[in-house]
Amino acid sequence: MPVGPDDPTEIAVAQVRGPAPEAPEPPQASARRARWPWFLAAAAVAGLGGLAWVYWPGFGREEMVREKVKLVLDARRRPVPEPVSGRPLEGLTVYLSAGHGWLLHRQHHDGDPVSWGLQRDEHHGIIEDIYTARFAADELAPALEAAGATVLTLRERDRNPVSVVVDDLDPAFATLGEGVERASDLAHAGTSVQLPAGGAARWRLEVPYDGHWYLYSRWTADAAQDATAVYSVVAGDLAHEEVVDQRSHGGHWWPLVDACLPGGTVVDVVLSGAGAAPLSADAVRLGGGTYLGAPPTDWTVRQHPNWEMSFQETIDHLGAPHELGVYSCGNPVSDMRLRPHWVRWAHPEGEPAVYLSVHTNGGGGQGLLVFSGIDNNPRTPSRPGSDELAAAIEEEVLGAVREVDPTYRSKGWWPGDYSEISPVHNDLPAVIVELAFHDHPRDARRLRMPGFQRAAAAGLVAGVARWWAEERPAQVSSPEPPEGTAPAR
Repeated sequence: MPVGPDDPTEIAVAQVRGPAPEAPEPPQASARRARWPWFLAAAAVAGLGGLAWVYWPGFGREEMVREKVKLVLDARRRPVPEPVSGRPLEGLTVYLSAGHGWLLHRQHHDGDPVSWGLQRDEHHGIIEDIYTARFAADELAPALEAAGATVLTLRERDRNPVSVVVDDLDPAFATLGEGVERASDLAHAGTSVQLPAGGAARWRLEVPYDGHWYLYSRWTADAAQDATAVYSVVAGDLAHEEVVDQRSHGGHWWPLVDACLPGGTVVDVVLSGAGAAPLSADAVRLGGGTYLGAPPTDWTVRQHPNWEMSFQETIDHLGAPHELGVYSCGNPVSDMRLRPHWVRWAHPEGEPAVYLSVHTNGGGGQGLLVFSGIDNNPRTPSRPGSDELAAAIEEEVLGAVREVDPTYRSKGWWPGDYSEISPVHNDLPAVIVELAFHDHPRDARRLRMPGFQRAAAAGLVAGVARWWAEERPAQVSSPEPPEGTAPAR
């Protein structure tokens, strides 16, 4: 139930918050000039009373605004939006990991600090840490979402170096219904508000400048909360509704929508539900933001946009329990192990999901290489479904890219003992996809081509869809990617 910018509710709020309009001069003004001291005194009293009503608790300002908002919401209330059916990845969650990023390098990955930097050097104009983040955000994640998947990325998608956060403690937040404040380490700023069944909440933000922006929401999970909570977003001409299950996925940012928005646009986010269960209202965020820290190698202040950072360095930004990042002995968990540990924490039991990691390769060679996760210490076979997922992705990516580049080659798919997809650390069907070799001039040239990137993304979607169709034949009618994700020609 979106609330538009021209809604009577917003007019009411503006009237309450804004100054009273100046009264026009009456025609008998000259006859009343003699009584101006009395009018001045009355105006002063009225002004002080008005200020008290607007700013002093208990004068009814919030009650009036909420009542007017409630009237509008009740008038517009309608059933929870139905999901789009018939898309090949409907019902599947993809935890998408893009390789590396800026991080504090340590001895043996989790020992004493050694240096600060990216994982890979530049080769032929490509830095793997930056390339994979762009590819995942710009090509792969949108293609997976167009095919019906829910995509949770382990690196920030929004490349804006600023972010705007409004949480339940801010003046730009309001509720309908008597909310109960709940303290939680997983809530943004330490608290969230639980709303009764039929309640609602609203956040208001302003876009800092023209750009492509991602909007996220956050809540604290509870098994008794609404499984069909609805976030309604209105920003200028944009109107979008996102249905989420607030029984799970609490404590981390959840993507609502992304769009190109002009600076100064007011963004209204309204949380409502089916009316049968409580809701959790915590915070919304617009923009990616910037990492600011002083690594202990030299204590020099470092500043990078969050989208360039490794998962390890932005886990607090993305949301997670603090203890997830350290072992019981106090040593930090390495970046590549922390990623599957976070997914293990975030992934609710029974959620159909896969772990998909995208890298570029190095060290000599050329072409595609796909790994399914195993572990040699202790010796552990791949998770059920990993081998089949790797085989489907390898075949589909090779076929899709060869339609635009017949010389593209593949080294096949193999079991791989890598922490990120190891069945010791990762509970899901998990694969690593090495798209090409960044240190081979021909492969590097491929990686830079938009046609290659679109084709590779389409092949990845087709591979996951083929695997998902075989895993859930009753839920998926066709393994073909939806219109708009076919390889570029």
